[in-house]
Parts: sequence; C-alpha cells; structure tokens
Amino acid sequence: MVYANLAGYLLVAAGGLVLGTLFGSKFTGALMTSIHALESRISTVEGAALAATTSGVAGAHAAAIQSHAVAVTRLAGAIEKHAAAVDEHGAATVAAAVEGHAAALAVTK
Repeated sequence: MVYANLAGYLLVAAGGLVLGTLFGSKFTGALMTSIHALESRISTVEGAALAATTSGVAGAHAAAIQSHAVAVTRLAGAIEKHAAAVDEHGAATVAAAVEGHAAALAVTK
C-alpha cells in the first residue's frame, strides 16, 4: 500500500511537471511575443524622435547658413563703401598735395 501511495505521488508530480512545463512554455512564448512587440514600438518611437531631432538640427544649420550669408553680403557692401571712401579721400589728398605743390611753385617764381 505504501508503494501504491508513492507511485501515485510520483504520477501526480510527473503530471504536474508536464503540465507546468506546457503552461510555462505557452506563458513564456506569449510573454516573449509581447516583449518583441513592445521593443518594436519603442524602436519606432526612437526612430521618429531621431528623425525629428535630425531635421531640427538640419533646419538650425540651414538658418545659421542663411544668417551667415546675409551677414557676408552686408560686410561686402560695407567694404565697397569703405573702398569708395578711401578712394575719395586719397583723391582729395592727392589733389590737395598737387594744389599745395603748385602754390609752392607759384610762390617761388
């Protein structure tokens, strides 16, 4: 009778082990499927965030380049005005020097 009880316990334990393994396998499979789906969604969100960040950086670079181009254009205009002023000043200085030299020559004659 003792052996019959032990055999019954072993059968119940083996059945529990088999059922537990089957249930655990199904549970693990379902859990892994949901984890993979979650990873896929997270990857999609990360990709969208990276794309938005990259486009924002590209937009900032484009704006900086445009601003720089405007500043260079203004600088070129200022350089042209300065060059014209230097030419006028140089011409006026040369004219004054010629007049002064002519006046000095006229005085000595």
